[in-house]
Amino acid sequence: MTVNFLTAQDLVNETEKAELLAKNSFNSIYPISILKSAERYFEEAKMPLYSQGAIDEKNAHLVGLAVSASTKCSYCIPYHIAKAKRLGATEEEIKTAVMIAADIMKMSTLFYGNEFDLDKFKSLLK
Repeated sequence: MTVNFLTAQDLVNETEKAELLAKNSFNSIYPISILKSAERYFEEAKMPLYSQGAIDEKNAHLVGLAVSASTKCSYCIPYHIAKAKRLGATEEEIKTAVMIAADIMKMSTLFYGNEFDLDKFKSLLK
């Protein structure tokens, strides 16, 4: 069963709101209507995705870095670099993750911009 953590709920009272904001300053980015479920998401779904997922935690953060670089998330990039380094990632691994993201963005731009036929592309992969 899939649980959707980011769902609307009853509004939190001012005391609950203050406690949730004190617990994690990131909670300030969410509307009050999902504040409780957003906090639960970080505890029960998002963070275990990195630490207990099918990809080991260091490589999960390298994937996160690659995606962050390609989407130009100035908040995510330093987070994933710091986490990856704490988990033993080398400078070469970090540079490689970013280069993979750059390569995908480059090739995607070339194929998309030149309207390369998707079916033809898929047939080349067989």
